[in-house]
Amino acid sequence: MSIRAIEVKAAGSWRGDAADTVVLDFDDRHRRRIAMKGIRGLDFTLDLPEAVMLRSGDALALEDGRLVEVLSAPEPLLEIAARGRTKLADVVAAQK
Repeated sequence: MSIRAIEVKAAGSWRGDAADTVVLDFDDRHRRRIAMKGIRGLDFTLDLPEAVMLRSGDALALEDGRLVEVLSAPEPLLEIAARGRTKLADVVAAQK
């Protein structure tokens, strides 16, 4: 049975070296329970009481006290520009 991550420590609230790091895209950062593997090979299960939006710089606290750092995966962004709010609303509505 894999060790569990049972708590999220917000970015800036934890110190020290992380035992491992997970790099997650936007969709994978909103989770409650899932098997994970760090970039250095640490296997663990995220097991939280409720779904949480993980942010880059947060740490997952394992049952044994070690921490796993969360990093955001690079993702493409879409830039939308328009002349005024009304035109911007039209552009956004057309994308749906």
